[in-house]
Amino acid sequence: MGVSANANTGAFLVFFIAAILLALSTTCTALNITKSLAPYSDYSTLSDLFSKTKLTDAINRRQTITILALDNNSIQSITDRSSDELRKILMNHIILDYYDRQKIQKLGKKSALLTTLYQTTGSAINQQGFVNITRIARGEVVFGSAVKGAPLVGKLLGSVIAQPFNLSVLHISTPIVAPGFGDAILAPPPPPGSSKPPAAAPKKSPSSPGPSEEEEDEDEAESPSPSESPAESPKAGKAKAKSRSKSPPEPDSDNDDNAEEPTPSASSRVVWLRVGVAAVIGLIASLVAL
Repeated sequence: MGVSANANTGAFLVFFIAAILLALSTTCTALNITKSLAPYSDYSTLSDLFSKTKLTDAINRRQTITILALDNNSIQSITDRSSDELRKILMNHIILDYYDRQKIQKLGKKSALLTTLYQTTGSAINQQGFVNITRIARGEVVFGSAVKGAPLVGKLLGSVIAQPFNLSVLHISTPIVAPGFGDAILAPPPPPGSSKPPAAAPKKSPSSPGPSEEEEDEDEAESPSPSESPAESPKAGKAKAKSRSKSPPEPDSDNDDNAEEPTPSASSRVVWLRVGVAAVIGLIASLVAL
């Protein structure tokens, strides 16, 4: 009887401790978007709208998510929409995967489609539930609705939060309003002297929502034909070559210097907690066996 009682007590302790550690691990990985955005006052309106449209709980239930965040100034252009329109628009700013600046720069293709929270509603048509991400000239990144012909309006301005691989908050310039979600918000006009207006989203068929690759990069420069270049005299050529040899080389720019260091991952804490669970179970099992 004594041995049986000890065995039952040991088994109870094993399950009790395992349940506690499992609860702790779940708490560590759970998202709290309101708490995460609280230190960033520039995004207080976005946080309030998540609560108003009842999207806070939908975000917090996810373990991996990316928010295309609008600051208090940029988001004013959609705050007067109806609750239904506002909810749809905001759902298209919630990406169901983790993307930080480093991951975006490593995308194998120039253009890709990202799945949003709106896609999970079952109401999306004509790729309304996808966002197009495209890398354009000079390393810039823009976002837009994946609906055919929709413009790319949201320029990536920076990273607000990076917690691999749970939560990423990326700052974009302009709200993304898919066709059918109300009047579109166009990107502000480019400053004088800029080369091109915002590009339209690459055309894709609804049956293939996968990433696409454009044929040419926009930043390729055309080289002048030999007939357009005036001939130079031998003396002028020597003088130019000499001046070029004396001028110091220009330093290379490094875009990675501006990349933000990611904050420690919550997934690493889960690993250690699970190791702790295994160790405790093994210890109690050995005590029960004695």
